[in-house]
Amino acid sequence: MTPEAVRASAFVAHGNVTLRGTAAGPLAGLTFAAKDLFDVAGTKSGWGNPDRLAEAPVAVSTASALLPALAAGATLIGKTHTDELASGMFGENPHYGPPINPRAPDRVPGGSSSGSASAVAAGLCDFAFGTDTGGSVRVPASFCGLLGIRTTHGRVSTAGLMPMAPSFDTVGWFARDATLLRRVGALYFGVAAPSPQLLLAEDAFAICTPEVGAALRGATDRLGGAAPVTLYAEGIPHWLDTFRPLQLGELFATHGTWASVPGRRLSPLVDERILGIAAKVPPEAIAKAWLAREALAARVQDMLGRDGVLVIPTAHDLPPKVGAPVSAQIDFRDRTLALTCVASLCRLPQVNLPAGTLHGVPIGLSVIGPRDGDAMLLAAAEALAPALA
Repeated sequence: MTPEAVRASAFVAHGNVTLRGTAAGPLAGLTFAAKDLFDVAGTKSGWGNPDRLAEAPVAVSTASALLPALAAGATLIGKTHTDELASGMFGENPHYGPPINPRAPDRVPGGSSSGSASAVAAGLCDFAFGTDTGGSVRVPASFCGLLGIRTTHGRVSTAGLMPMAPSFDTVGWFARDATLLRRVGALYFGVAAPSPQLLLAEDAFAICTPEVGAALRGATDRLGGAAPVTLYAEGIPHWLDTFRPLQLGELFATHGTWASVPGRRLSPLVDERILGIAAKVPPEAIAKAWLAREALAARVQDMLGRDGVLVIPTAHDLPPKVGAPVSAQIDFRDRTLALTCVASLCRLPQVNLPAGTLHGVPIGLSVIGPRDGDAMLLAAAEALAPALA
């Protein structure tokens, strides 16, 4: 594995562009990349699909979320690969191949912000932007041994980037250290003191494989005292049954017409996901899920209060091997989705913290903060990270 090979796998060829930041600023001298869902002036957004790339107009402006980094002095050095239409958890785009996971080259990098995670993990840039709907920053951060944040829904503008499921879509970013993750966050949220009350979601650790669960419980012990809480009071199936119809319904509303064009080049898995599954979600199931979502969000927000920080695993197992069978990927996605759907449904910020390795492969521990508590959560992550290093 060479830097050139990682670069070729992480960055899209059609996003070969450099946008220099201002001469002075808090991030002057740093470089960053952006997932190929973000518009960047002078380039196309391919969304991980060759038909979209062929049809896409050249962007005349740059996505709003990227502008603060440029204004702070950082330089954009390119655009990175994504799962097709951001519909994946593993980064294995059949049209372009998977980006390399520099920390575990025989394993997937995670998706859908796979290229951004690969580029940061390889040291090709200092930080990189992705999007997170159902785990698309958090999972790659865990798989590649990075810090990664999913921001509170609605806190960072999504203008100029591809929508997938708009009531879940958020902007996030990766970094190799917690201080830089927080410094980027200060551009959007300001600065807050790290004074969280740690809450340990004990039932979430039971979702993990025994070996990963034991390793992550050992990591939580290094964080100090955390009050035990029950997260899945309604049962895990209820959480998943709430997430799936909402996310799938929005996916079809957003991309169903485009995907239905005769001759459209879609991979079999994405074709089935949009036209075979999402298209068939009953409206009454979506309506019922909306009500269930609000009840779940209210309970979790009450649990967190103003300064509570929930500690949970980021993923239930080590990342799958590259080329693992589809059946294994489906089982993996369903179990890890039980963890990632919490912040997604409740519209909350979440940060993945590298928690060491197991058999040489990174594992991640997450902290979830209250709604709009992004600055506090980033400060908490910076304070907690040394205990996990």
